[in-house]
Amino acid sequence: MQPSTSHPTYVPRSNIASPIEFKLFAPYNEGATLIGDFSNWEDIPMKKDKEGFFRTTVDLEDGVYQYKFRVQSKSWFFEPDRWVSITDPYTTDIDGSRSEENGIVRIKDGQRIVDTYVWQNNDKPLPPDHALVIYELHVADFSGGEDDPKPRGRYKHVIEKLDYLCELGINAIELMPVKEYPGDYSWGYNPRYFFATETSYGTTAELKQLIDECHARGIRMFMDGIYNHSEASSPLTQIDHDYCYHHEPRDPDNNWGPEFNYEHYDENLDTYPARRFIGDTVRYWIEEFHIDGIRYDAARQIANHDFMHWIVQEAKKTAGNKPFYNIAEHIPETPSITNVDGPMDGCWHDSFYHCVLAHIIGETFDLEQLKDVLDAKRQGFMGVTNVVNYLTNHDHNHVMAELGDRGILGEAAFRRRKLGAALVMTTMGVPLIWMGEEFGEYKYKNPRPGKN
Repeated sequence: MQPSTSHPTYVPRSNIASPIEFKLFAPYNEGATLIGDFSNWEDIPMKKDKEGFFRTTVDLEDGVYQYKFRVQSKSWFFEPDRWVSITDPYTTDIDGSRSEENGIVRIKDGQRIVDTYVWQNNDKPLPPDHALVIYELHVADFSGGEDDPKPRGRYKHVIEKLDYLCELGINAIELMPVKEYPGDYSWGYNPRYFFATETSYGTTAELKQLIDECHARGIRMFMDGIYNHSEASSPLTQIDHDYCYHHEPRDPDNNWGPEFNYEHYDENLDTYPARRFIGDTVRYWIEEFHIDGIRYDAARQIANHDFMHWIVQEAKKTAGNKPFYNIAEHIPETPSITNVDGPMDGCWHDSFYHCVLAHIIGETFDLEQLKDVLDAKRQGFMGVTNVVNYLTNHDHNHVMAELGDRGILGEAAFRRRKLGAALVMTTMGVPLIWMGEEFGEYKYKNPRPGKN
């Protein structure tokens, strides 16, 4: 997250202030207060209701304000009931210009708003799931090679390339995670704030413009959803860690951060806390940003089909009549994640990647194994939308780099890469292309130190 450069200040409609409610869900915490620039960062008392929310109301004129909560933490790594300052877990924008990150609230016409963007292309037809050609991209790295002098790394630079993607035949973009993360460069798999967008890529209005411009061209927008875990300093970890998360990592070898506990049920409030939060997140992104699908990262690690059934239905119910595609990164893949009783519409077809790549680089030839991955019905999948085929993605080296490592270069490498492209595009399933693969980019998975 880069320091905030500008947060537009709205001209107040008048000097009349309107009552604005602030609330924090912390049902088992003893106390909470609100602080903000509207109170000179002095505590404003909050009162807890029977639903577990601390609430207070502040009279605010139209404008942009910064705020935080102070709460008596119940997290096991603090001494009992220690007062800690936290950013609102539901904040939709962050000011990172301070050492402590503050939430931002915008008031216009006496109401909370995210921004003032006006959608232009809600009525444009979008392709159905079975006709998709997905292009996966990382906003920070998209467009040009490492020596490209042109600006890149923001939503507006992706907009500049949309006509190019249309010419390729792309009709869906899968953005690597764009939720607010710490620092100024990341792949986004360490989300700290689940409702706020990454400020280094642009504003919320600029992200909406990107999605709107995609819809104008008949391109669907998919988001990479990180629902297995959060970054270690995400606000929910500070309020009451074990209310929403597992106490310890279930798989120490994959300790990406605190893991959401979708099994934990609060009988007193008749709610699953982690499901409640992620459900709110998914509904918000569909309603506010008009996304058309979600890739569920680390679905095997989530390991809770009840939750996945529920969240997929919540997503589709929120999306209404428009097509919405739910894709699991469930590696290794299994038909049970997508078939009749499975929660997801499709899954990443990782056996296709491993098998076809091994044949492209000349490591093996097994006709029956090839038949299995080229016809996913032989593996037990039921339909064309159940698998997403790729020859590489953000988790792997570009194919030309794999070929180069084996001494296959020049025209010989391009012939093999073209064969791989033909298989991705014609095999049963939905094709996915990782950015740069369309022109045979030679790059390894981690071109920058510290990438995650």
